[in-house]
Amino acid sequence: MNPDDDAKRLVPALVEVMRRRRSVRAYSAEPIPDTVLDACFDLAILAPTSHNLECWQMIDVRDPHRLAALRRVCLDQPAAVSAPHLIVAVARPDLWRRGRAMMLDRIQQEKGDPTLSDATRRFMPLFEKKYRILIPFLFEDGPFHILAPMKRFLFWLRARLKPVMRGPFGRHEQALWAVKTAALACENLMIAVSAYGFDTCPMEGFDEPKLKRLLGLPRAAEIVMVIAAGRRGEDGVVPQFRFDRAHYVGRA
Repeated sequence: MNPDDDAKRLVPALVEVMRRRRSVRAYSAEPIPDTVLDACFDLAILAPTSHNLECWQMIDVRDPHRLAALRRVCLDQPAAVSAPHLIVAVARPDLWRRGRAMMLDRIQQEKGDPTLSDATRRFMPLFEKKYRILIPFLFEDGPFHILAPMKRFLFWLRARLKPVMRGPFGRHEQALWAVKTAALACENLMIAVSAYGFDTCPMEGFDEPKLKRLLGLPRAAEIVMVIAAGRRGEDGVVPQFRFDRAHYVGRA
């Protein structure tokens, strides 16, 4: 088939999915089939992720007692109360070591692949060096992140000569770094749910300390959002207000 024909067929479908995705506030009791949710989570994993470390989690809360408690923690918002599914998106900067170990393991597997192209094979030593040296240097801050100020100073000196990547150093910067990656995965998840004909609502109104205790999350974890998911109910969609592109998009 002609690639142009594919584009003409697929682009309108994508536009339809993007426009269909709305923040739905009221849901029917119909659950999303597990096969659909699993497929959506698989698509969420395809989202861009910094350094391929994937320092995020999505917790699909199913236990009835925990789900009831989660609804209270979400301030009994209509979306939280009516949705059959609540998914907690968590940024986990503390999981960078796990991501690094998985990447190093995958690199070793790829190096042994006889079908690997010569260009990729030449790139592999640099890729491996990144995960053995650069990643620990960026993310290992020592107890209480005491090394972060020193690394900021060293990179500031280096930046006086040429542009350099500065961080993330310290708890705050690493948390922000992980939140950005997690948010990309959340958008993938919500678009995927929309593509399957179901609906979502990203919620920020919740008591984060209580939510972390409810799920047994460590101090380093950051709750990015709670995503209500299900089939939209009657009057579940409120008006959507969007303004001229010029307010948000510029050229430099």
